[in-house]
Amino acid sequence: MAVAAAVTALVGVRGDFPLSDDWSYAWSVQALCEEGALRFMPWTGASLVLQTWYGAALCRACGFSFEVLRISTVVLATAGALGFWALLGWAGVRGAARVLATVLFALDPLYVNLAFTFMTDVPFTVAAVGAGYCYVRGFATGRRAWLIAGSCIAAAALLIRQHGIFVAAAASLTALLAAERPWRTRLADATAAGAIALAAAVAFHVWLFALHGAPLAVHTKLGEASRVQAAGVVNAAFRGLETLAFLVAPLALALRRDVMSRHRAGTIAATGVLALLAVLLYRRTGAGMFYLTNVMYDLGLGASSLRDTQFLALPHPVELGRALGVPLTLLATWAAGIVVVAWLLVLRRRREPVALFLGVAAAALFLGSLVHTRYYFDRYLLAVLPFAIGALAVAARVEPGRASLALAALLAYYAVAGTHDYLAWNRARWAGLAELAAQGVPPAAIDGGMEFNGWTLAATLDRWPTDAEARPGQPPVRKSWWWVVDDRYLVSFRPLPGYTVRRALPYRRWLPPGTGRIVVLERRDAVSP
Repeated sequence: MAVAAAVTALVGVRGDFPLSDDWSYAWSVQALCEEGALRFMPWTGASLVLQTWYGAALCRACGFSFEVLRISTVVLATAGALGFWALLGWAGVRGAARVLATVLFALDPLYVNLAFTFMTDVPFTVAAVGAGYCYVRGFATGRRAWLIAGSCIAAAALLIRQHGIFVAAAASLTALLAAERPWRTRLADATAAGAIALAAAVAFHVWLFALHGAPLAVHTKLGEASRVQAAGVVNAAFRGLETLAFLVAPLALALRRDVMSRHRAGTIAATGVLALLAVLLYRRTGAGMFYLTNVMYDLGLGASSLRDTQFLALPHPVELGRALGVPLTLLATWAAGIVVVAWLLVLRRRREPVALFLGVAAAALFLGSLVHTRYYFDRYLLAVLPFAIGALAVAARVEPGRASLALAALLAYYAVAGTHDYLAWNRARWAGLAELAAQGVPPAAIDGGMEFNGWTLAATLDRWPTDAEARPGQPPVRKSWWWVVDDRYLVSFRPLPGYTVRRALPYRRWLPPGTGRIVVLERRDAVSP
């Protein structure tokens, strides 16, 4: 609790503005709160029902604001960290290993950054951890009531994001695979672990498609899933594994001796294959860490959703490039070799249902994330993370040393400092937009970034970008795809051709170089002589 309070105080929740895609979720909350109707934006692909309900309840009590919604996610994130600590205890993880594992989850860059938004990722992950706690306790004690409780919470998770069904499926599969137990007992346990979640999934989708009407984004995601290609899956799986390994690298460092002593040849082979894939991918596309976009990037955290970095795909104002990417790629590839072998060790332990469940749940959520290969973001791995950490912690003997602790501290600093900077530049952005509004400039004359135009204009314009339009790297002659009517005024990280700087808003960075700025631009052909 003290750590959560400290992180919240350092980052701050101040700012009544949306972040990333949470404007579309907040729109549903506001509609339910003020109109009593459960409605979804066409932009919304997550199931979202439970998150909308509790968000609306909070807003009826406190009034609608993004700050209230942001605080609710911070509180949930704290509860999730405590729940993960309890889960590890029932999994038999003790002492320094338990502390290291909890720190890696609670102060993970994805977890911390998304905790300061109203995105679905943290609420879903917290619900998945709650379900995981019940399942682990059920398998550890042999009490079926805990499996039923896990299924109930997994049902709640899938009412935030549909992937909650994978947690329940992992528990049911674990029950079926349990060695040395009668078949009828295994079948009863599998039913207890999955029946309620499965029923909730069926009921939700019947309601969504037959009664309510599925948003456009749901149909889009179903279309993406039906057109998944092997090459795309392999590419996304490699990038996802490398990213996941980077996030758990301190734990891989702490268990490397035990894993290497038992499976040295396998670890070397796995690392060699991954290194070869990394080289081939680099030669083909120039890609290295960070392999996946959206939250983590070179010297920063958080969705960078302004015209220059998102639409035009220009580099961020501060980047180290290969000086950072090459060492991180080497670290991630080395850690991935350890992770793969340790993961396989857990999946072979059929006589230990707790360990098996953690490994199967991590695998199920990871594989489930690969249906989104068209837009495969790093934040999709957040729900995998607690189960992967738990599986690794029980896979081999964990011996935290100075190197693993130092690396964990660096990741925690990146998480907190990067999130601070994310809120800081967004506060500067929205201060500039507020100045334009005070001067009488309407939203239709502004390209304020995806969140601003989405929140102020998307529902009114009711037009939605195609796949081709939403891809980064568009030509500068086009307007940004996010509901821009007239881009006379534009907010950016840097000056852009054809615009003059109307206002520069500096902000303090905790990551190098220590300062940054947001600029409000005005198109030259619109400037009065």
